[in-house]
Amino acid sequence: MRRGPAILLPLAMLVSVAAGQTPPAPTAIAPPTTRILDCTTSGCHAQQLNHKFLHGPTAIKACDACHEYSDPLKHAFTMKRQGAELCNFCHIDKTAAEGAVVHKPVAEGKCTTCHNPHGSESRLLLAKARPSEVCTDCHKEVMHGAHAHKPAADDCTQCHKAHTSDHEKLLTMDRQALCVSCHEDVGRTVSQSAHPHKPAVDDCLKCHTPHATDEIRGLRSAPEKLCISCHESIGVIAAGATHPHSAVTDTRACLNCHTAHGSDHEKQLPKDPVSTCLACHDKPIVVNKAHTVAALTELTDPSFHRHGPIDKGDCAACHEVHGGANAMHLVEPYKPGFYQAYSDSTHGLCFKCHDRELVTIPTTDQATRFRDGSRNLHAVHVKSRTQGLACHACHTMHASRFPNQIADSVAYGQWNLPINFKPTEEGGSCAPGCHKPAEYKRPAGVSPAAASPPQPPPAPQGPVFGPPIPE
Repeated sequence: MRRGPAILLPLAMLVSVAAGQTPPAPTAIAPPTTRILDCTTSGCHAQQLNHKFLHGPTAIKACDACHEYSDPLKHAFTMKRQGAELCNFCHIDKTAAEGAVVHKPVAEGKCTTCHNPHGSESRLLLAKARPSEVCTDCHKEVMHGAHAHKPAADDCTQCHKAHTSDHEKLLTMDRQALCVSCHEDVGRTVSQSAHPHKPAVDDCLKCHTPHATDEIRGLRSAPEKLCISCHESIGVIAAGATHPHSAVTDTRACLNCHTAHGSDHEKQLPKDPVSTCLACHDKPIVVNKAHTVAALTELTDPSFHRHGPIDKGDCAACHEVHGGANAMHLVEPYKPGFYQAYSDSTHGLCFKCHDRELVTIPTTDQATRFRDGSRNLHAVHVKSRTQGLACHACHTMHASRFPNQIADSVAYGQWNLPINFKPTEEGGSCAPGCHKPAEYKRPAGVSPAAASPPQPPPAPQGPVFGPPIPE
């Protein structure tokens, strides 16, 4: 029965709670009315020791390093010094005179904005568990976005000094040097490339945000929008294109064809122009149910004869790479029909490079190698007939087994019409599906052709070169 009183008090408290009554508050410890030497073990301020990291004076229970009695009878205290002077008395290396740029709380002497003066669960006695949490208490706006820069999410002091700096925004070093101190591969690309991207040389923050964003790779906005903020003329072309290039308009946009930081190729292309285009065009591209862009596999065969612009690595000689007003992104209109009445406009694309005399004069000894004696067979096929032929009736647009891009076969409706071209020393012959076998010869000593024509590689097995031209 001697234990009864010890049990009755908690039982009484439980009964009062069950009855809806507020339990009695614990009896408060009365503050001392005389000077005491130990604040943390007398039962009042013991919680100040309950931290993983302790402030030096707290750890040795030297509260009087910062506090002093103003009235012992009332247990009243004042700080020994005010503002930054209190902290600087010991922390003589943090006087805000170390750098030209001073953090506002430091300048105002508000050290406890960021630090707990007694102890903390993080090093440097930070007021929050993580450095970034301390910073975002004030800088709330910087971390808005789905993709956070890892240093910003983990520890702002990887890029910023906490008190003072000689660099803007309290950066630990010059802005560009700071970025490449982590992004070393980007630094090497920019410094060693023959064609570095100017913003990457001058200021990474022209394209990237250092804290958080909703875009990939810390970009300030979506790739297309970001790029045309500088490359405005390209933006106008892409926006006005009735035949847009999907590589420009998809999610990666400009990054499909250009490197962001630098390249050994002009215009920051990742490879030479033809190889850059073949990164997509080495396989069929389905545009819609009615149209598939054929794979340009012939361009990967070194034995094939490439069209002149392609041989020079200039796809843009014929194509508007950012989109345009013509089908296939051609720089000039080009009609898809097999038969075409001749006019300068119907052949304008080809005449950007080829002399019009190739098809306009009926006789020649120099204008074309496709002649029988001096009779211009280009003129016969293209201009002199009632039904003139389009260039693609005999030629491929990109590459062929034969010089001058003579096709093995071409599309004629649903039929792959064979040409059966055979070169000879003085000309050649064809046995196409559109007329009887015919041979042509250039006069000896007049032709600029080589004495012995090269032999073409074997006819391809698989796709027919010279795909149908889309309507």
